[in-house]
Amino acid sequence: MKRVYSHDNPFLVFNIRNILENNGVRCEIKNDIMSSAAGEAPPIEVWPEVWVIRESDYQRADQLIEEAIHGDPKATSWFCQNCSETNAPAFELCWKCGEERP
Repeated sequence: MKRVYSHDNPFLVFNIRNILENNGVRCEIKNDIMSSAAGEAPPIEVWPEVWVIRESDYQRADQLIEEAIHGDPKATSWFCQNCSETNAPAFELCWKCGEERP
């Protein structure tokens, strides 16, 4: 097993785990209940962590985390040909008129 992500916000850690698992990367969370030890141990040592189970998945997990945190650099906004509205890259339908992305 290998650690791929750690953060002081457990919601982000669980979200990263969900993204990895939805993309076929088996992982587990460690330190999810260690926050009660904060003060007795250095804060960064008690942050929740995501660990990949198979080391061969590490590179793929790292790539998925990078895309989740910083977005896909190839993604661009798109222009709706029906209503002339500009839509965010994540939208498959125009937010204004519901037209499908070309």
